[in-house]
Amino acid sequence: MDKMVLCFFDDKGQAIMERKLTAIPLKEEAIIRRSIEFFNDPEPCMIHRSAVMKRIYMEFYEFFSQNLQEGKHKLLWNEIPGVLREMMDVKREVDVITVKRKK
Repeated sequence: MDKMVLCFFDDKGQAIMERKLTAIPLKEEAIIRRSIEFFNDPEPCMIHRSAVMKRIYMEFYEFFSQNLQEGKHKLLWNEIPGVLREMMDVKREVDVITVKRKK
């Protein structure tokens, strides 16, 4: 999972951010929502927070891995399921995400 890198681009082709999958910023609301869902915990401790974040990153990993297996290294923002898009804390409008694996 740590070898997957995502690069976010705006509609002008400018790179907004490039990060390892496990370093993609997550919205606090998404972490809280999932913490409530998984642990019934609206104020997650570090253990619950870490577990929730790991589960979220696993969802990202499964989605992007499947696309890589299908030869899709470049995805339009709207091709990414809304539930995943809504969890990412990206401050600017995203048009395209590229996915690659580091060796």
